[in-house]
Amino acid sequence: MTTYSFFPSTETVIGDAPLIIRRVVRWGDCDPAGIVYTPRFLDYTISAYEAFIGLMLGGPLHSTKANLGVNFPVRGVELDFHSPLPVDTQFDMEVRVGEIRSRTFDLHVTATRVAAEHPGPVAFLARISPVTVDAANWSAVPLPDVLRSRITAYADAYPQHAEITL
Repeated sequence: MTTYSFFPSTETVIGDAPLIIRRVVRWGDCDPAGIVYTPRFLDYTISAYEAFIGLMLGGPLHSTKANLGVNFPVRGVELDFHSPLPVDTQFDMEVRVGEIRSRTFDLHVTATRVAAEHPGPVAFLARISPVTVDAANWSAVPLPDVLRSRITAYADAYPQHAEITL
């Protein structure tokens, strides 16, 4: 018996060195013209951020953050649109680390359309900055040492692309 799915996953991690997430633009993500609604880009970026934190902590964000006693709300996001994403388009989001500060750090997401010539054209760039807060009182606290060391090692292993910046 052959197994198959009529509904492929909309998101798949295709690499973790560096982290690359492949997504498919679904009909519900789009306006009547079949192009992604602007707010969906924030959803895509948050998804990449959550996958990164999960990679750094060794499991899903929502279960691993409890072990550290901290939360990671987002304090800022910047998006730069380069080309449209029509319905059914596959695109890859590659995550790199930017500046690492005492309580926060930047992640840079480069989204490229999947094309015969890889990588395809850049669809959007994003910078997302989470802040580390105490889970009990929501006051900002320093990045936990285990997280800081893993983020630093990742940043050293996979530096930002000099030619692609916000």
